[in-house]
Amino acid sequence: MRDHLERRARRRRLLARFAVVACLPYLTLKLLWVAGADVGVKDLGSLSRGQWIAANAVTFGMDAIAALIAHVLTRPGGRHVRAWLILFPMWVATGMLVALTVTLPVSQGVIATTGAQNPAMSNDMLRPWVFGVVYGGLGAEGLVLLAAFALYADERWGGLLRTRVRDLTDPAGTQGMQRVLTGIALGFLVSSGMLHLAWGLGSDVGMNAQWIARRNAIGRTGDLVHGLAALAGAAGLHALVFRRWARVRARVPLAMAWTGAGVVFGSSGWMDMGRSPATSALLDVGNTADLIAGLLTLCVGCFALTELTADKGRTIPPSAPGSHHLAAASRPEPRPDR
Repeated sequence: MRDHLERRARRRRLLARFAVVACLPYLTLKLLWVAGADVGVKDLGSLSRGQWIAANAVTFGMDAIAALIAHVLTRPGGRHVRAWLILFPMWVATGMLVALTVTLPVSQGVIATTGAQNPAMSNDMLRPWVFGVVYGGLGAEGLVLLAAFALYADERWGGLLRTRVRDLTDPAGTQGMQRVLTGIALGFLVSSGMLHLAWGLGSDVGMNAQWIARRNAIGRTGDLVHGLAALAGAAGLHALVFRRWARVRARVPLAMAWTGAGVVFGSSGWMDMGRSPATSALLDVGNTADLIAGLLTLCVGCFALTELTADKGRTIPPSAPGSHHLAAASRPEPRPDR
């Protein structure tokens, strides 16, 4: 048993090291742009130099956080880092990286099959090789970082992840509140999912003329991925909080809710540096719905994880690496008798 756990830990550290390396091309290019170099840049167009530098500084910082998390996953003490310091940025990264790693290959397949124009080859701002460096690196980063995180989560919260949905407890009695928040989140997730599926399948409802003119295979594929992720996230969240799929291990609906809500939150436009001319009131409403759905799901997840890990911490097998640290950290303080 111990040999098996050690092999899994070695695989996790190896994958995390690959993730750090995969971040380097993107970080290097972004750093050059922030420093004022125009490597791979044709023409900024209407974008000012200040906007360009600010946008790249923000995205550089986000990927630097991903690289830092990957580094933490290589360290033996990574299991003892406060959960929220790992989980929140990984949730955001999961949403963005999953959307990217699914959308780009599928859309390129559609372009190759249909002969549609490849936006990367006709881009007026950046040279074609930039897209290969940026998105190729991000795709590789997504695959290895998410694989490393999956192993990390199993090491740290494996007992909870393998629990059947019917056996999940409500130690602090907040399930009623979780269900209220989840009900609201489900409304937003399903609405967003249906809207983006319609857009992905060719509908132009709510689009203005500029938006329609700028639509391409990548945008439509992105809408399909967004729509399916939103609906999958809604199904997983509903199963977890309302205790459906009783015999299924909690990790299945949790992965659906985690990934689906992450994709929705990451696509909500919260990090836009400026407004695209190809927009509409309906897109603004959709982005707001995505943002609210993501934040509500985040609140529900915080409540559930805090309670369930505290409850499960007492039953962690002593043979698990670092179990005595996790059990001690998650054990609730004794309450004085009343």
